[in-house]
Amino acid sequence: MFSSRRAYHLRQATEAIIIPYAGRYHGESDMGTLSFSMEPYGVSVRDAGARGDGTCDDGPAIQKALDGLRPVVTIPAGLYLVGTTLRIGSGKTLLAHPDAVIRLADGAGRTASDFLLANADYESGNSQVRVCGGVWDGNNENNARGPDGSRESYTGVALNFVHVSHLQLAGLTIRNPDSFSVRLGEIRHFTVDNIVFDHPVLRPNQDGVHVGGYCEDGTIRNLRALTPDSTNDDMVALNADDDVERAINLGMKRGPIRDIHVEGLAAESAYTFVRILSETQPVRNIRICDVSGGCRTHAINVNRWRFPAGCGNIANVRISGVRVGKTADARTTPLVSINLQARDLTIEQLERPDDGCEAPTLVVDTGAENEAGLIVRSREQLQRLEADSAGLEGSVRPLTMPDGAILYQATMRTTAAGRILLAAGGIEHLALNSGGGEGE
Repeated sequence: MFSSRRAYHLRQATEAIIIPYAGRYHGESDMGTLSFSMEPYGVSVRDAGARGDGTCDDGPAIQKALDGLRPVVTIPAGLYLVGTTLRIGSGKTLLAHPDAVIRLADGAGRTASDFLLANADYESGNSQVRVCGGVWDGNNENNARGPDGSRESYTGVALNFVHVSHLQLAGLTIRNPDSFSVRLGEIRHFTVDNIVFDHPVLRPNQDGVHVGGYCEDGTIRNLRALTPDSTNDDMVALNADDDVERAINLGMKRGPIRDIHVEGLAAESAYTFVRILSETQPVRNIRICDVSGGCRTHAINVNRWRFPAGCGNIANVRISGVRVGKTADARTTPLVSINLQARDLTIEQLERPDDGCEAPTLVVDTGAENEAGLIVRSREQLQRLEADSAGLEGSVRPLTMPDGAILYQATMRTTAAGRILLAAGGIEHLALNSGGGEGE
């Protein structure tokens, strides 16, 4: 991401810690040992006039540091109220102490251009932007999103990045946004890593990382919900066809999403872990693995939302290592819902505990013909599948594994009006409409 020379300087400044941040600190934290000085590579926002005591608007001082010539800006521990959007430009690194709380001031969320943090130039774009550490507080109790229908409504988004190449977000805690914690649009080559969602004040549409159109070549990994019922919507949303007129989506575009790797999601009671949404825009080459915990609605949601039956443009999706059950207060929606047309979609090793919920494990109902191969651990699962599904024909055969275990494989074809319904249990392997996954 950075030139070798700059990377060397940054390693010098941050070599004592795991997630890099910087400043004139000495002591211990759960992220490592703090003992170094940033000079001459960075500047502390305290040197630019920020007080960090929660008594005044520190936004102008932090922005002054971001606008300066130093490539690295550090935020020491403290409480920083921000009355206007902080904007970070190209070639900048913002490193915050784990105990630095950057809070959107009361009433600061007024218009569609207001965020806690955003990149500096949406039109021409930015590159080489890095933000590490800190607690980013959207203060949603005092910054409610605006109504749908107005182009000037406050979106409720905490961190917003549009038209950026080479973006890195790491080691952040994001607290109480009124909608999305992180929103990405038109981003190429990005990493979102080691993010904690702390949402004691729940709101509708409270996504974790929301990815919109024209995003590609990204890694989203190691996301964790700290508070119950977080995230209160999709922990990760890959939405190529959003309603961009809604307040929460103002400034986003419909467009393709390609080459995204999602790994290491954990929550006790998330609403949904991962959503993939497409009407006509392509979603391609998605990898999802290591998802664990409980959900109230879906582990994987590929439903059609407001779109008509038979729509969707999704291909080459690999899902593996899902260990998710329904929570006690869960809806009876499927653990995995596939209602959009998808080619070359596979699921490997989906484990569902005996959660006592009547919600099915899997429903495939796309409004189009589908071919599927399904492997499960019990014949009873397939017997129920045959009874509960519709417009289905195929065959079943046992498989003897090298360790002697017996699995059961169903090869199926559905009509356009048909559906596949697996009522309970896990999935060893699902291959849906295999072949031709790379096409447009």
